[in-house]
Amino acid sequence: MQLHPWCYRMNPEKMICPCYKITKGDIIRAIENGATSFKEVKEAIKVGKACGKCKDKAKKFTKKMLND
Repeated sequence: MQLHPWCYRMNPEKMICPCYKITKGDIIRAIENGATSFKEVKEAIKVGKACGKCKDKAKKFTKKMLND
């Protein structure tokens, strides 16, 4: 999947999931590697699978990356 150039201007090191140390960059890479939904991103990198506190933020960010 081709992401918009502005996606690469954000800080890829910004932490989304502290439990698994998952960053925005990790989510972007999962999408680049073929994930086409939050469910697929979650399966690929385990975001939102530990305590669950990051799930809403991760889901919102993933949807933004997939829809823009």
